[in-house]
Amino acid sequence: MRTRSTLLLALVLLAGCGSSGGTWTKAGVTEPEQKRDTLDCLGQARTMVAGRDGPRPVVDQDRYRGCMANRGYTMGPGTQ
Repeated sequence: MRTRSTLLLALVLLAGCGSSGGTWTKAGVTEPEQKRDTLDCLGQARTMVAGRDGPRPVVDQDRYRGCMANRGYTMGPGTQ
């Protein structure tokens, strides 16, 4: 159950980050490596904030982008 909750949270967070209009790219990185780095950076940038309906996760976009940039990724044009 915990794995399912973690996966659901990751998908929600990725959806929020995906709305920025671009994709993270890095030469020579495989798709699984890129996904692992993305989830790791999202985890580092996530905080829980109090809300009317209880705590909810929020991603600090500056921290997330900084983490990805520190790993050698650059933001490219969207794939829409």
